[in-house]
Amino acid sequence: MVSSVFFHHLTNKEKAATLSEVRRVLKPGGELHIADWDTPTNILMRTAFLTVQMLDGFETTGDNVRGRLPKMVEEARLTKERQTTAINTPLGTMALYQAARQ
Repeated sequence: MVSSVFFHHLTNKEKAATLSEVRRVLKPGGELHIADWDTPTNILMRTAFLTVQMLDGFETTGDNVRGRLPKMVEEARLTKERQTTAINTPLGTMALYQAARQ
């Protein structure tokens, strides 16, 4: 399953519910790949991300900027979560994550 720049549009509660549903529908060994905004790697990336927050809302993007998405994946009991890369973009730091259902 792939999620591309989606989770930052959801509230904390909606993120948790979505991850729970992802776990439910994944077969054992099934993988989740996420590309979304993450904790800025420096002050320039933090400043750039303010544009995204002003457009998409501070409530929905707050978990991402604080780096909470990996913890939420873990709380949904998806295992082997790991960040595969972080990319600095004109709008902030984009992270790629991989998780699996055991």
